[in-house]
Amino acid sequence: VAGLITDRTSKKKIIVSSLFVWSAVTFMMGYASTFQSLYVLRAIMGVSEALYIPAGLALIAEYHTGKTRSLAVGIHMTGFYMGQALGGFGATFSSYLYWNNVFLLLGGIGILYALVLLIFLQEDNSILKTKSTSSITTSPFLTLRLLFTTPAFWILLFYFAIPSLPGWAIKNWLPTLFSENLKLDMSVAGPVSTITIAFSSLIG
Repeated sequence: VAGLITDRTSKKKIIVSSLFVWSAVTFMMGYASTFQSLYVLRAIMGVSEALYIPAGLALIAEYHTGKTRSLAVGIHMTGFYMGQALGGFGATFSSYLYWNNVFLLLGGIGILYALVLLIFLQEDNSILKTKSTSSITTSPFLTLRLLFTTPAFWILLFYFAIPSLPGWAIKNWLPTLFSENLKLDMSVAGPVSTITIAFSSLIG
């Protein structure tokens, strides 16, 4: 759904909106007092993340059409691994600032960064105008038909999905495992669990 929306609208708007919503939700998590409120906020965060990834990658692909495309995408994806590696330090910061203050701080920084992107992020509007006249991009059914009849698409889809299933389960569970079974304080278990996996991916 995010990809279909991205193909038909401004990628800059999607990127800025996604970052703003993500950051605003992070900020509001600092005030969450029940499991239900945290659950809903996390769900909204997931939608905003899903909207960003297709838009971010598509914008890179539009500016890098030659031999630099794979490198540009690779550097962009490095940001994901770097964020995962550093994300574990959230537990460390929480031991000093208390958990809700960490959410408020990081959410506030993200909101300010969204405003910076709103001013400085550039997009080639001529590409959007060209796409608006294309029969493939104006019809979601033709777009999906094109994808689902391309064998390479299915190969990439399953290749990405299969390692992601155990990968995310391990990443989400590892801090608790280190904390409970190895008797590590969560402020240590958080960074250790994320850095060991994400830093290796970052080097790759």
